[in-house]
Amino acid sequence: MDATIKVTSIHIIFGLIAALISSALTAGWLGFKNDVFAFFVAVIILYFVGQFSQRLVGDEISGFSQWLWDGILPFFFTWVIAYTLFVMYLG
Repeated sequence: MDATIKVTSIHIIFGLIAALISSALTAGWLGFKNDVFAFFVAVIILYFVGQFSQRLVGDEISGFSQWLWDGILPFFFTWVIAYTLFVMYLG
């Protein structure tokens, strides 16, 4: 499989997971409500997913621009859309 497809797929999957965790924090499923903490949880997950992807594909993807389009933006868009839907329909 191509490195771009691997990185994008991994970031989309973890974007959905981060959205579910962030929604749980926003809706108060864990005992407290905190929207800011929910955002920072998503950023922390994005960092660790990026580190995992870097180890997985190595030097096949280089440069910030390629990481931005293949990893960060798919994660962010997936997180925003799924987070909004989860908060609206599950919260």
